[in-house]
Amino acid sequence: MSRIIILFKGELLRLQRYRLFAASIFVSIMWVGVLHFVDMVNVTGLIPQLVFLDVTTMAVLLVGVSFIYERDEATLYSMLISPITKSEYIWAKLLSHITPSIVSLSIMFIYAKIFKTLDVNYFLLLGGVVLVALFHSQIGFLLTFYTKDFTGLVMLIITFFLVSILPVILDEFGIVTNEVFRKLIFLLPAKSALMIIMGTTGTMESWKIITSIVYMVLGSTFLYYLIWKKLQDHFQRGGEK
Repeated sequence: MSRIIILFKGELLRLQRYRLFAASIFVSIMWVGVLHFVDMVNVTGLIPQLVFLDVTTMAVLLVGVSFIYERDEATLYSMLISPITKSEYIWAKLLSHITPSIVSLSIMFIYAKIFKTLDVNYFLLLGGVVLVALFHSQIGFLLTFYTKDFTGLVMLIITFFLVSILPVILDEFGIVTNEVFRKLIFLLPAKSALMIIMGTTGTMESWKIITSIVYMVLGSTFLYYLIWKKLQDHFQRGGEK
């Protein structure tokens, strides 16, 4: 555990050095701007939607970009002779990249509580954010295994957004109302992520929330297994595809 804590602190410093933490804070301020200018006093329904957009996109992006920087610095080879285990490395990475999502949530929540009307339990929302960020950080982890450079990573992330997240957004805002489409998106992990986060408002049926949590937990476990299996080879190639 002590080594995970040390690695976690190091990863946070890395995020700060790469200015990824600053980028995450900037995005959070943009969400606050949306809250400020929207003609709505009660933002109980809006906050979870913004949190969903933030955590599903930024969690994937931050992990991927961080790995690209590490690859450019040629630091991944050193992991082969490091005394840390693969599990310690993975958890330190995931926990450090979940942290910006927690900070972003806190910024939006505090603003909404002070300047708007918000009826959401922070700790329930926090639990949802951690679970969703854990899943999507691992997606970002895996995407780096299949990219050669930053451009390739961006293209994969855009593809992931178009396939997994955009359909859920189109359904959530009633842009697409086709019944077959609405049923099929329940297969997407982003739909479960949205239901978990929206469930904190008390407007979601319990069975949907429970099913979504099980989906996220099982999905995260499977993704962790894939990462653990592929990581050694990733180190040996120095992060190259």
